[in-house]
Amino acid sequence: MKLKSMNHVLAAINRCDVILKNGQEQFVGLYYDEVNFDRPIVLFKCDWGFNYYLSKALELMPVPCVEHKPLARALFENTKEGDYIDVKYMNAVAIVYSNLDKFKNRKDKEDFDEELYNDITTQLYQLESDICKSAEKKFLKKKIQEPKIQYSADIVLDRINKAIQKISEETGFDYKIIHNASKETYEFYLETLLEEYDFDIWVMVMVSIPDQKIYIGNRCIFKTYELSEAAVAVAYIWMLTKTCNEKLRKDVKTFCEEFEINPRLFDIAKYSIKTMLTMNYNYTGIEYGIDDSMKTQVMVYLKEKVPAEPETEMNTINQGSKYRLIFKNLPGLDKKEKSRKKQQGPMMYEVCITYNEFMRNPDAFKKFIEEPKVLKKWNFWSRRKKYKQEFFDEIFQTIEQ
Repeated sequence: MKLKSMNHVLAAINRCDVILKNGQEQFVGLYYDEVNFDRPIVLFKCDWGFNYYLSKALELMPVPCVEHKPLARALFENTKEGDYIDVKYMNAVAIVYSNLDKFKNRKDKEDFDEELYNDITTQLYQLESDICKSAEKKFLKKKIQEPKIQYSADIVLDRINKAIQKISEETGFDYKIIHNASKETYEFYLETLLEEYDFDIWVMVMVSIPDQKIYIGNRCIFKTYELSEAAVAVAYIWMLTKTCNEKLRKDVKTFCEEFEINPRLFDIAKYSIKTMLTMNYNYTGIEYGIDDSMKTQVMVYLKEKVPAEPETEMNTINQGSKYRLIFKNLPGLDKKEKSRKKQQGPMMYEVCITYNEFMRNPDAFKKFIEEPKVLKKWNFWSRRKKYKQEFFDEIFQTIEQ
């Protein structure tokens, strides 16, 4: 069984418009670029030993998943990855796409609670990804020195089984084992459900006899070890499960509580922010843009004002006067600095604030937009980056010559 990079598959899934399923046997990811493609392409296919893993991963990933056995089977068997779908499947695929929010103008908009739930789900997936990847990065930096010993598959299975049982006892996670005799794989799952937030946390471990490898992952990350690296693999399992049980569990609670808002408060916060930005522009001249497409937070863009060059005595002296050379060393921008600033071009601040954080202290937001700066608070952050006109309100858009 030749396996692709699961990290590649997870990245491909996030690019897809929709995932077609044939039960847990076959998965087909479709992608369509209206500008460059005349019809959708098959971005990825999967029917190998991680079917249950993919089914669980897709539960929270922000990509719609559609059960369509005949179409999924046909595309899987008759289309290569990266190829356009055959014309004979166009009608069936068009029906699937017609039901995707991304490709239709919905008159029957989802109600507020459903939109909020979907936005929170997207945020939680990103949270899990950030936390797990950060923990993995720290783990890999440690470079655990363990001698590589060529264990038999039976010894590795026994070692992992004992580790999984111990982790389950210490964390309270449930665990189960799935043996696929035809593909000679053993899957171990550690799982728990945060019922209050309808959010499941899990870690998967697979031992593949044909590949002589250990695969470990969750919705966001995936790692491969040789059987001879069983000791490091077990340490990685401990790290990932501990991270999920402690840091992720805590932050899911914080995020869900922060994002919970009723429609009335949402409307008040949304229109207050727009009013403040307009008034601030009238007062300071700072151009702005706003993206309020999500119900959890709002993105604001503020164009950085170019500070006036400080007036020096050099500025006031006639360049042709006899005193010109006397003041040539007065402080000011040297040629290199001026050149750097010119090449850098205009800058802007990208700002993110949750609606609840705004409602707690609207004056703090008002003060911030008057004099933008870099912030690192998790629910009210700002970063300085290169100016992009498309992020700004239409009144500030200029027609390119």
